[in-house]
Amino acid sequence: MAFAVEAVDIVAMTQKVVHYSIWVNVLTIVQIRCYLLQMRHTEDGPSASRVSIACIGLQALMDAYDSFLHLCLGLSSQYMFNTIAVIALFKFVLFSLLEARYLLTIWRHRQPDIFNQGWETVRRELSWLYSRFYGVLVVGLVLLYHNLDRLDLIVLAFQAYWLPQIVSDAWQGCKSALSPTFCVGMSSTRLLFVLYLWGCPEGIFSDELYPRLPGSTSPSLCSWMVLMQAFQLGVMALQQRWGPRWFVPWVCMPWAYNYHSSPSVDPGTDCVICMAEIDEEEARRCVVTPCNHKFHQACLEQWMDVKMECPTCRTNLPPIQ
Repeated sequence: MAFAVEAVDIVAMTQKVVHYSIWVNVLTIVQIRCYLLQMRHTEDGPSASRVSIACIGLQALMDAYDSFLHLCLGLSSQYMFNTIAVIALFKFVLFSLLEARYLLTIWRHRQPDIFNQGWETVRRELSWLYSRFYGVLVVGLVLLYHNLDRLDLIVLAFQAYWLPQIVSDAWQGCKSALSPTFCVGMSSTRLLFVLYLWGCPEGIFSDELYPRLPGSTSPSLCSWMVLMQAFQLGVMALQQRWGPRWFVPWVCMPWAYNYHSSPSVDPGTDCVICMAEIDEEEARRCVVTPCNHKFHQACLEQWMDVKMECPTCRTNLPPIQ
């Protein structure tokens, strides 16, 4: 029976783990800041109901798994526990205090009538929401544990977390309520984290103390992750510029209300949004709602970025195509 023994430089390894902890904690703090900005953005501007629950839920699951895996990683080495546990703590704060709260905010804006049906109805619906989310979380942990050898593919699949928002915007026909700062900040910080794990050959996961991650180091995997993020951000940017359904073929487009069905405007008609009169030259660019109220198109588009209802009679409005 033969044993292979290899010395580990604890001092050098400790410095490497400390640098890793500082790096990940800085990225997490930036993510916390991005979520605070996004929550403020939907409070002062577009409704949170237009944010995809699946999009935020996927990110919440990612951070919950990060917190759990870093906690297990810290328990595996008593010398590094405190350093690694700080990462797990920051990830847990991001998941439990911000992402879970924002999921609840989105749900509340999507279900405004429930709060008029009594506390029992609210509690029942809220319990159903949390049971589904934490049920998916537990099932995902079990699947993750049994598929750790495919961790690289799992992480690659999770990089499509903007896809539900893209599909939701195209389905609803309205522009995204996500702040550009939030999208760019979250994409860059999450990408930098996984690029370190699968792109840095001298990281902490180099078989010195912690085992090498499946598939690392992999330039091709890192390239795919960068391309996925760039593609999703590009599609979302074009949705803001060209409309949420710009990539949907015309034959597949659902029926949409024509806001330009009545180009004539009676003299003295005012746009109640800007309080200015709609003159004859502006009549061609004005829009008419299904409730027969007329507005400047630019005014109504800005209004509908905040509320999808008529400024005059509060009737729900379809999106402008």
